[in-house]
Amino acid sequence: MSDPRPLIPMVLPQVDDPDAIAAQLAEVLRSGRLSNGGPFAEDFERAIATFLGVEEAVVVSNGAVAISLAIEAAAVRRGKAILPAFTFIATLNAAVHAGFEPVFCDIDPETWTLDPEHLRGLLAKHDVTLVLPVNVFGVPPDLAGVARQARAAGAAVIYDNAHGMGTEAASREAEALLTATTYSLHATKILVAAEGGVVVSPDREVSAAMRRLRNHGLTQPLRASVPGMNAKLDELRAALALASLRRLPEALARRRTYLERLRAALSGHPQVYRTQRIPPGVILNGQNLGVRLVDVPIDDAVAAFARRGVEARRYFYPPLHELTCAPAGDALPNTDRLCAGQVCLPLHSHMSEETLERIEAAIHGVAEELEAPRLAVRPSRPALLAAT
Repeated sequence: MSDPRPLIPMVLPQVDDPDAIAAQLAEVLRSGRLSNGGPFAEDFERAIATFLGVEEAVVVSNGAVAISLAIEAAAVRRGKAILPAFTFIATLNAAVHAGFEPVFCDIDPETWTLDPEHLRGLLAKHDVTLVLPVNVFGVPPDLAGVARQARAAGAAVIYDNAHGMGTEAASREAEALLTATTYSLHATKILVAAEGGVVVSPDREVSAAMRRLRNHGLTQPLRASVPGMNAKLDELRAALALASLRRLPEALARRRTYLERLRAALSGHPQVYRTQRIPPGVILNGQNLGVRLVDVPIDDAVAAFARRGVEARRYFYPPLHELTCAPAGDALPNTDRLCAGQVCLPLHSHMSEETLERIEAAIHGVAEELEAPRLAVRPSRPALLAAT
């Protein structure tokens, strides 16, 4: 029998104090300044740089264009670009539209992020000029290892950190090796602007180029302008982002608590679930709750969660190397194995005790339901022969 209550969605965009945000949006509308570097966009740009602990950040209209403009601003030589197949299609789009030939890299089977060992082989085999490591559900890759390998091969490194806002790592060694880091402020992310992006680079010239390119490539004198695009963050979304940033520490604290609690429930059923490994020294932001199902049909698991009123959704599916337009390349066994049984469960910035208990009950109930058929078919021990 299905749970009659509304389905708990996997993602649920949320903002704190919507009435206060509405008042700010009304202020923007009354001002007559809706775009082109207004006060809210400028304030947000300064505030997000402070939050990230960097000298400057460049805000743009969305997370996808953040990657594209970072490639252009860094003037990366066109060639082959290595990226994981286990990522959102925006990573691929940015590379292809910039003129790169994609090469897909396998992932680590436990962290689900770019595998440095496979990367090493690809760098040796191809003329690679760009590497695009990706944060997965809040978990960073071995960024220092990836960056060192890429730099040694003469490749730029642009880190697609769309999922990583608020994740903390003990070491910041890799930051100086990166060409740029990009973030998404999409409605499904922890820091919400409805749509928006942020680019951070240790190279001030890259940041300066980003500012020109996001405004159609215009510069002074105007005859020195170059082809760019309209990628500015407008005032309405900047006001929303600024309000979201003020409450971000509280949102991160809540999501981390929820994540720890739900991962604990999952860990009680290792015969059915495997959770993503968190590298040492990393404090997750709670972006998503990823789960790998162990030897159970994924459609059965999704349906079993749905009957209990909980959405379990395949994420980054299908993997990019399975797209009909994808080029042929190396086998990606870890990616294939994960995608055959990977789902995300609900994780929001605000979750009531009732919601958490429903998800926990679903985790336990689905595990028992899926494990029961396997227990039923296990052969019993042969009876001991009676002594004669």
